[in-house]
Amino acid sequence: MKLTLISKYRTHIMGFAILWIMWFHSPFYGKTEVFHFIHNIGFYGVDMFLLVSGLGLYFSMRKSKSIGEFYKKRLVRILPAYLIVSICWYAFFKTDLSFSDKLLAILGVNYFRGTIHGRPEYFDWFLPTLMVLYLLTPLYDKLFQKAGVKWKFTFLSMMISPLLCIIFYHTGQQVLYGSTVRIAIFLVGYWIGWFLYEKREEGKGSWMVHLSLLFCGIALVYYIQTYIKNPTVFWGLNCYPALLAAPAICAFLGALFYLFDRYLKIVGKILLFPFYVCGRYSLEIYLFHQRILEFVAGDKGTSVMKLINDIGINTYSKEYYFLLALLSILLAAALHELIALVIRLITGKKTKKPEPVSEQKTETKETAETIGSVPEPVTE
Repeated sequence: MKLTLISKYRTHIMGFAILWIMWFHSPFYGKTEVFHFIHNIGFYGVDMFLLVSGLGLYFSMRKSKSIGEFYKKRLVRILPAYLIVSICWYAFFKTDLSFSDKLLAILGVNYFRGTIHGRPEYFDWFLPTLMVLYLLTPLYDKLFQKAGVKWKFTFLSMMISPLLCIIFYHTGQQVLYGSTVRIAIFLVGYWIGWFLYEKREEGKGSWMVHLSLLFCGIALVYYIQTYIKNPTVFWGLNCYPALLAAPAICAFLGALFYLFDRYLKIVGKILLFPFYVCGRYSLEIYLFHQRILEFVAGDKGTSVMKLINDIGINTYSKEYYFLLALLSILLAAALHELIALVIRLITGKKTKKPEPVSEQKTETKETAETIGSVPEPVTE
C-alpha cells in the first residue's frame, strides 16, 4: 500500500470511484447491512476524485510552461463535454425552465447562489467547484512552494474548509457544503503530489498507517451516519472522515491493481480493463448517468421504461440500473472520442495512445509529469 501506486493506477482508481458513485446514485442498495452501508458512502468516490485531481494538478503545474497553458489544458478537458451535454439537456429536456434559469444553471451560477429554494437546477455543483479550484491552484501553488514545512502549511490551509462550513451554516447557505467540505481532501491530494514529485520515501510500516487511517475513517463515518440525526450537521460532517479513508482506499486499490497486473497476467489485465475505461471516460459518464436517471424517472421517460419492461427487465431491478449504467458508459465513450477527434482536426495534433499499465513506471520528476493529462474527476 504505497502512495506511488495511486499515481501509477490513477485512471483505474478513478474508474472504481465513478462506478461507486453510479451505484450511490442508483436506489439499489443490496440485501445486507454491509452493502447498504457501502452504498450509502458512495459519495466518497467524489473525495477520491478530488484527491487524485489535486495530485495531478501538482504535476501539471510543474509541467506547464505558463499559467495560461495550465488553464488551457483544464478548460479543453472539461468545457466541451460539459457544455455539449448541458446545453442539450436544457434545450430538449428542461423545457419548462425560463431561459435565464437555464443559462444560470449551465454557467454554474445557480449553485453559488447558495440556497436551494428557488433554484431549479444545481446538481452540476462539481463542475463549478472544480473550476474554482483550478482558478485558485496557481496562487495556492506559489504559497505552497514558499512554505518551509509542507505538511504544516497543508494542514493550516485545510482549516479554510470547516471555517467556510461554519460561515455557510450561519448564513443559510448549507447547499455549498458539497464544495467546502471537499477543499481539505483536494489539498491533501496536492500535498501527495508534492510528496511523489520530490520522490520522498515512505516508511516500511506505511501500510499499517494506511490501514489505521482507513479503519478510523470508516468507523467515524459509520458513527456519523448512525447517530447524527440533524441533517444540516450531518452533511456538514459526513465528508470529513474521507480525509482519513480516501487516501487509504486509493492506496489499497493501487496495491490491489498492482497485484492483478503483476501476478495475474492476462486475467489481471482483463480485470483491470473495465476500471481503466471508466476512469478514462469518468467526466462524461457522470454527465450522462445522472441525467439518464432523472430522465427515465420523469414523465418523458415513461416510454423508455415501458420499452424496458416489454423486453422483460423489471425497472426496479439491479439489471435495470446496470443497463442504465452501461448506456451511460457507451454514450460517454462516444462523446469523449468525438470531442478528441474534433480537437485533433482543429489543432492538427495526434493524441498519444495511453501506455498499457504494465509498461508504466513509478513516476519520477520526469515521468510523472504525464499525470497532468489524466481524465478529470467527477462528482456525486
